[in-house]
Amino acid sequence: MNFSMAAPVFVDTGYFYARLSPRDQWHEKARKVRIEAGSAVTSSLVVNETISLLQLRGFYSAALAYLERIRTSDDIKVIPVERALQEAAWDLFARHGGSGATIVDCASFAIMRSQGIRRALTFDVHFSEAGFEILG
Repeated sequence: MNFSMAAPVFVDTGYFYARLSPRDQWHEKARKVRIEAGSAVTSSLVVNETISLLQLRGFYSAALAYLERIRTSDDIKVIPVERALQEAAWDLFARHGGSGATIVDCASFAIMRSQGIRRALTFDVHFSEAGFEILG
């Protein structure tokens, strides 16, 4: 499955983790996805969450390699979560947190809305519940 530059896609922690962890239930599906340079968007919070998840599950070397790739790659645009986006995330958490969406999910929703992104590469149903198309 390929995603083109014409339509940006938000990349969530679940995709990154599944791609990097052979033990993840979605690993094979994640490995089949190819994202064209310039079409992928994520957030600094997703990057931090992915690094933490890899580290906590015993993939410290993978966490370091992932961090290096994110820091040096032009393929994925990393959006920092600044004050206005954080405020929007907190507002969205009041609406979506009760169904299980995390604060990082809500920050992702806020970024997607601010960037006009409708599709998310994720295995998290909360994105669909928030009105986005899940591509994972």
